[in-house]
Amino acid sequence: MDWFYMGMRDTHAALAWFSMTLFMVRGLAVQFGAEWPLDSRWSVLVFGADTLMTVSGLSLWALLYFSPFRDAWLALKLLSLVGYTVCAYLAMGRGEFRSLAYLGALLMLAYMMGLSYTREPLLGL
Repeated sequence: MDWFYMGMRDTHAALAWFSMTLFMVRGLAVQFGAEWPLDSRWSVLVFGADTLMTVSGLSLWALLYFSPFRDAWLALKLLSLVGYTVCAYLAMGRGEFRSLAYLGALLMLAYMMGLSYTREPLLGL
């Protein structure tokens, strides 16, 4: 069981870093007016990476018997994921608040990463 946990944890972390890097590069390019990040092929790549990351996260959740009703950090991570999704969607659009949405998405990503490492709602502060 330990080998499965370690592999799944490492896969989840690698996919998270890949997804985060992809968003940061695409989002920054959109902020400067580039059109290539809005191509549908990028959306397919992002969807695939995020789907695999979600499956690996749910596998870890089930394997370790976590519950968002008992573990506050997990509930906050899930809420942050929803906030990140909304902000990322707005940041990749053509609206006037896309820069603010991009910043919000980056902050949500940073908070989710902090929750993953510390498992503390206040990030150990």
